[in-house]
Amino acid sequence: MTPALRERAVRFGPRQGLAGILSTPRDARLNGPCVVIVNAGIVHHVGPNRLYVDLARTLASEGYSVLRFDLSGLGDSDAASGGASLSRAALSDISAALDFLEQTRGGTSFIMCGLCSGANHSMLTTFSDTRVVGALLIDPTVARSRRSRVLHLSRRFLHAATWGALITLRHPMLPRALSRQRRMALAQASQDYAERQEITQVTAEQIRVAFEQVIARGVQLMLVFTGGVNHVYNYRDQLFDLMPGLDFRHQLRLEFMPETDHTISDNESRAKLLRAVGDWMARCFPVSETRAVQP
Repeated sequence: MTPALRERAVRFGPRQGLAGILSTPRDARLNGPCVVIVNAGIVHHVGPNRLYVDLARTLASEGYSVLRFDLSGLGDSDAASGGASLSRAALSDISAALDFLEQTRGGTSFIMCGLCSGANHSMLTTFSDTRVVGALLIDPTVARSRRSRVLHLSRRFLHAATWGALITLRHPMLPRALSRQRRMALAQASQDYAERQEITQVTAEQIRVAFEQVIARGVQLMLVFTGGVNHVYNYRDQLFDLMPGLDFRHQLRLEFMPETDHTISDNESRAKLLRAVGDWMARCFPVSETRAVQP
């Protein structure tokens, strides 16, 4: 374990049903904002390829209190009771995590972090909870732009395997192109799935509204897009093309990492990400030395 930090298992929330790992600076005088890391899909609180462990320990060693925990029904947390939707249950769990850090660490401001669905839940929390002052979103759900669609299609057509599949009539594009009925069925199935999952597709206008409101509130944002989502996000400035004219007021740091996969599993890319996150945190949320808090 990195000597500059402490880690302990914690339980909190209704009936102490939520479980996680709290990483804190070993020097109790360091008092940076609290960070909450949200599950990526159904992966428990270590994160994909232990990404959340590396992120939490890096930030804790630099003076921040970091909670990586499991949403209800995932990992070590109890299943949720009642009939709340997945999104409402997740937001309730995250609110409980913020309350826990407020009570035990004296937290008054929070930074939300997450990958994929964890990024989506982090953005929803940032949008709805004024205690959140920053968000690190890795591969969040975004809309395609016209340019991203063209790039995606052109890359597929230039790929030798695609041409081979087309020539041999084995490419999945062919039956979709030849069967309008199947296209409609697939579209309906996709819509049904999106309704069940709740946060799978968003429009450019929905993205713009959310960003406008959190920026107006002064929230600092760091967005990371990897090569793992290049079928949707495939060039650096796509976010700005989705929201033309939106003034981010120097509150956005954008990292485009097309050379790595969705879980940032290679060592070089992960080290690059952790450095970038550390720089962003130090610039936007500097750690101060104040009264000691509970270790």
